[in-house]
Amino acid sequence: MATSTAHLTVTEMETSPEKWERFELYRGIPIEMTYTKPLHAKILSILTYFLVDWLRNQGGKGEVYGGEAGVRLSEDIRYCFDLAWSKGPLIENEIPKKSLDLMIEIISEGNDMDLMMQKVDDYLHYGATQVWLVFPSRKCIQIFYTDKTSRTFTQEETISGGDFMKGLELSIKELFPV
Repeated sequence: MATSTAHLTVTEMETSPEKWERFELYRGIPIEMTYTKPLHAKILSILTYFLVDWLRNQGGKGEVYGGEAGVRLSEDIRYCFDLAWSKGPLIENEIPKKSLDLMIEIISEGNDMDLMMQKVDDYLHYGATQVWLVFPSRKCIQIFYTDKTSRTFTQEETISGGDFMKGLELSIKELFPV
């Protein structure tokens, strides 16, 4: 939910962190984050497990980050993400100033899809190679690429990491609980 139409900056938000801790900043407009339901948390946990397993047991490289961590993409864009993967480690006590290589958002009923698509565009513009939107209600994942194309993977399909995430194989049906 937007709180006002005035243009706000990340710097202004940082002067009162307790006031703005539950807000993202969409091109200058503060949007309060909604609390998620157990299904969202469950899918986040399962997806985190698969990515960490890929890193530890299947030859994956890099780091997985999650839990509503933040990115500050510009002076008027500050987002929290559900899950992300980076080819290399991040500075642990700093909020990244660019997107990680893979940005993942789990879509809940409270999400505004226009804002989510803006977030996808911003993630790609600020350095992400792929953005995954996970749709629990439809049991699918839509992957957005830097060339402005996307592909939706359904329950019968498997996401293959290809050259981007060598060795990753994610069966969609294993991600979603019955």
